[in-house]
Amino acid sequence: MPYIVVDAGHGGWDNGAHYNGHREKDITLRVATKVTKRLREIGFTVTQLRTDDTYVGNASARGRQIAELQPNLAISIHVNSSGGEGKLRGAEIYVPLAEDSARFEYYLQEELSHLNAFREIYSRAYTGEFYDRHINPQTLRFTQTYSYTDYYGIIREAWRGGVSCDIIEMFYLDNEGDLYTFLNQEDAYVEAIVVALSKAFNMNYEREDRHEVVDRPEPLKTETYYRVVCGSYSDLNEAKKVQQALARANYPGVWIQPVETKR
Repeated sequence: MPYIVVDAGHGGWDNGAHYNGHREKDITLRVATKVTKRLREIGFTVTQLRTDDTYVGNASARGRQIAELQPNLAISIHVNSSGGEGKLRGAEIYVPLAEDSARFEYYLQEELSHLNAFREIYSRAYTGEFYDRHINPQTLRFTQTYSYTDYYGIIREAWRGGVSCDIIEMFYLDNEGDLYTFLNQEDAYVEAIVVALSKAFNMNYEREDRHEVVDRPEPLKTETYYRVVCGSYSDLNEAKKVQQALARANYPGVWIQPVETKR
């Protein structure tokens, strides 16, 4: 059976990115735990590096631990941030510079694109340069590899030990639209990762249906709720001011939802 290592980014004193009460370390642990459970149900062998809110080492230490475990593939789950400005959105994947196979990345890009914007697959060199990684859809291999040293410690140290490790940046935490999408589709993000791994390793997979109703004797009752819309703003900062004013006035459940319009 394929052996996967799942890393939940950050943990313990290391919160990672944080925005509006949401902490990266909590999100990554929830997703990693669900991914691990689903993969085991399908038949994967899985080691989850962090199973609670503890600090298990920096990125390089985790990479060395992955190298010792020798899985077929490792994934490190994260969420991104643009420094609180909320200007960027979408998912990103970071892969080893010298990696040739792109089966998992091809399928993950495909799955994540169904949920939200997908930015790019990157590699980053130790000197700081970013490299776009393009996939040949016929061969499911990267069109070019590089011999430079990887920047990210978990990728670099795992690769030195002969293991490929991907960093999955699921979305931008400080982008209101990205955050809203994730909070309403968290389990769909989990399934995207599980589906991609299953396809990459040719594992039989049935999508989990969390909405299935079994043996319900009576029809569901419906209730009507009324949503109050408080205007549209072309400037995100203006929208945030209104959101904050309503929150100070004790109005619960106020959020910002981006809406694209054609002109």
